[in-house]
Amino acid sequence: MRIKKLLMIISLSSTLLIKLILIFTLLSTTNVDAKCPSKANSFCLQIDGFDSILLDGSHFTNISKVFRQIAFLFDDDHESKELDQFILINNFKLEKLDRNVFCDFRFRHIVIRNCTRLNKIDRDAFNGTASFVKSIKIDYIGLTESSSEEFFEALNSLDNLEDLELKNHRLLNISDYTFRQKRLKSLHLDGPLEVISNNAFFYADNLSILKLTKSIRRIKQHAFHFRLTSNKTLDLYLDAKIGSMERRVFLSTQRPLTINLFLNKMSNFEAAIFKPVLMEQIKHELILHGNPKEMRNPCQLLWLFRSKHRFKGVFQFKDEPLINESYFDQWRCSNQMIHGHPSSSSGGTIVMDNNNNNGQTNDNEIHEEMNNIDRAGMDQSHNNAISSIIIDSPNISFAHIMIIIITAIRLLLQT
Repeated sequence: MRIKKLLMIISLSSTLLIKLILIFTLLSTTNVDAKCPSKANSFCLQIDGFDSILLDGSHFTNISKVFRQIAFLFDDDHESKELDQFILINNFKLEKLDRNVFCDFRFRHIVIRNCTRLNKIDRDAFNGTASFVKSIKIDYIGLTESSSEEFFEALNSLDNLEDLELKNHRLLNISDYTFRQKRLKSLHLDGPLEVISNNAFFYADNLSILKLTKSIRRIKQHAFHFRLTSNKTLDLYLDAKIGSMERRVFLSTQRPLTINLFLNKMSNFEAAIFKPVLMEQIKHELILHGNPKEMRNPCQLLWLFRSKHRFKGVFQFKDEPLINESYFDQWRCSNQMIHGHPSSSSGGTIVMDNNNNNGQTNDNEIHEEMNNIDRAGMDQSHNNAISSIIIDSPNISFAHIMIIIITAIRLLLQT
């Protein structure tokens, strides 16, 4: 009978000392699978085509000690300690991961889940395995702002990290230059995050999937700015209930974008945020898959419909697959929209930042953003509209007259 699988279980006593009791289970070549025990507070090493170590339960308060005490199970050569996966789950006493926590063990994948008191990870915690780790999934830990800097330093030591998930923590902000893993391809941020700062992903040169979910309220102007230009598309999933995105947030990515908004419950769709993307020579993809009837004013989408040829991607909504001019007629949009934003007769300027109540200021800013697009030659219809302005108010300012004169001169020079 040939040994196919080996299962070793080490149980812990109530004194929290590991009793190295090895139970060898020899299985024949049947289809019965050897599995790690369902019983909590156990150490499990399973060899079955892939190697994994599972620490399940609250008795493990010193992870480094565990690895030192099981080291004798392995040969002295480095290859024997190169394992596929380390899983740390359901530990409600562990508060920190110390320096060199894995000793000389190396893992390709690390999962830390449901360790609610874990609030400190030493910047050198992953020493030894740093160049080996491909993915990390962290879910439900006690990480806070006070310990976040050291935590992200530890993550940035993982030179070959490709996939990172960080969910259900206590962080509120992602600071400038937070993610510096140059080989990182996929990043999923979930939890109580509120602010994504400028250049947060600046050094993540190979990032191709970025998911921002749940409670994000503000995305700063250069949040998606990367240091290198790339022709590889970045799939950006904005599933959060975003309250404010700064005006030029999509203009510094230096790569094609697929902007996925299909789970985003935005009540406003501000032209001044999305329309400047049309200035880019790169054709971006914009995916909308929701219900426009949930918006305060579906007419906000009219400019997008008329400019959809500038995008290479999808313009559709749930239950509304066919969008045409008559669709907007039912909302009487034609008389409400001027150059991608509502006229004064439609109830004011659409602004996603709920903290800014200065309607006139925001209206001027949107006009300026639209004028920037005009100067780039991307929307000549705006110029034509300006040329048809009639001065019929006795209170018109000198500044307005000068703007009209300068615009007229510019139009003459273009002809």
